Parts: sequence; C-alpha cells; structure tokens
Amino acid sequence: MDIKENSGCSPISSLYCNLKIRLTGNLNDKNLNDLYKCSLCNECHLASFNHDTREKAVSKSFITSHIVGIKNNIMRSGNSYGVSVKNNCNEQAKMETILFRGCTPTHKTPEILESAENLLKIKDINYSILNNETCCGNILFNLGDIESGNEVVKSNIEKFKATGVKRIITICPGCYNAFNKYYKGHYGFNPEIILAIDLLNDSIINGKEYVIQDPCHAKEKSHNVRKIISGAGNKSASHCCGAGAGVMAHDNNVSSSKARKTVNGNSENIVTYCPFCYLNLSSVNSDKVSDIYMLLAETA
Repeated sequence: MDIKENSGCSPISSLYCNLKIRLTGNLNDKNLNDLYKCSLCNECHLASFNHDTREKAVSKSFITSHIVGIKNNIMRSGNSYGVSVKNNCNEQAKMETILFRGCTPTHKTPEILESAENLLKIKDINYSILNNETCCGNILFNLGDIESGNEVVKSNIEKFKATGVKRIITICPGCYNAFNKYYKGHYGFNPEIILAIDLLNDSIINGKEYVIQDPCHAKEKSHNVRKIISGAGNKSASHCCGAGAGVMAHDNNVSSSKARKTVNGNSENIVTYCPFCYLNLSSVNSDKVSDIYMLLAETA
C-alpha cells in the first residue's frame, strides 16, 4: 500500500490527531488539515480513529471552513453543493415508493440520473419523487458533524412519514449507506432501502474491456454488479476513488491525485456504480470512465 500517494494523506495523521485530542483536547490548523485529507476508505484500517477524532473535534468547535460550507449549503439550499433550488410547496400526494435522486446525481451528474430513471421506467418499476427532496446527510456524519446530521435525518424522516414512504430507491451508494445506517429503525421509520442497480440485475453487458470501480459505501453489491458487467473480473480499479468523506471539498489536490492514480494505473476502461466516483474519476479522463446506468441505458 502506498501510504502517501503524493497527496499528503497519511494514516499516521489519524493516530496522531486522535491521541492529541484525547490528551490535550486541542488540534491546531495543520492537524485539522491533515485529518480531513482522509477519505475514510479504511484501507489502512484506521478510519474509525479518524472518524472518532472528527467527531471530537467538531464537538469542541474545531471546525474547518469546508464543514461550515457544506453544512450551510444543506441547511440553506437542501443540497451539499449549495445549488439554489426552487422549492415546490404544493401538497404532495401519498406515496409508498420514492426514487431518492441525491445531491450528486441531481446537481453534478444529471446524465446518470436520467439514465437510471429511464431504466426504471423500461422495467415498469413504479415510483414517485418528492417535490422537496433534500440531502440525506451522509456527508455530515462523515465530516463528524453528528448533531447537524441528526437534524437532517429527523427532518427527512418527518417528511417521508408525512407522505407515507415505505420504500426508498437510491442511485447513490452514499445515500444508500445513510438510509440503512441513520434512518432505518430511527424515529419509528423502517423503510425498505434499495440500491437501484439491484433492480436491473437481469441486464448483461459484455465487460471484458472494463475494470469496475467499487465504491466505499456499496462494496457488498460488487457480486451483483459483476453479473451485469460480465467478464470484468473480480478486482476493483482501486480501493477508493479518493473523493469521499469531504476530501474533494477540503483538498481537491488529494482527490485529483488519487483519481489520476486510479485512471492511469488501469489499462482497461473503468465503469463505476457510484455517481461520486464517476464525478471524480471522469474529471481525469472522461473517455476512459463510464457509469453503469449510462452503459445500460445505451443498450436498453
């Protein structure tokens, strides 16, 4: 394992910061800068130390500017990117199954969202869409801002319960993780959570020219994905695309460095089933990186 990857990211920072805040109750700006260069991929098996330190830092008001920015974006605009959205305040009919579109598919990779929606329609999978969808909050928990994350969860659950939601289909593995980890079983809400790709497992693409990028939050879906992308092999393009857990917002040099290493380190074309992985990897070479929903839509 290449610890540094020329990105300044080191597992030692997680251990050092964790020990320092426990012993002194303090972290300086350099400590915080190093702490948030970690994507929490857990390749070094120290992600829990890093995340624990983030929680302690935020609870003691040691908060970086990117945390403030992301939190404010979500609270003001309803999405982590701060994109202004006109809220539809019309009363919404009851709905049991919704497609939760997510911040990244909606605002950064609409081509993925459109492809996924078209595929679900072709499969005659009925769903509704909330007219006032807001961020799932997964990024806030990854940043260590548990209080804000819980506010988002509670607000969304109230919205879901008010419209009778019993089943949530997601496109983004981060949303999928959040709904399973922070929503299901909380505040009397116990929906069925479905990653959209599981609804498309009767489709097959010749994947001999591809290597698959398995996202951090949905690695358990890798077997199903490889049934769809037939012949792609069991290896993942990389352990992590490098952009998660707020790294892209905190230090784009780190996320870009890891993306380049992944794209340039694989001779095959890369296919992802995570919009965020696609966003980061395709920024290096859009011709070499594909999304599974877009590939399936092309052959549907």
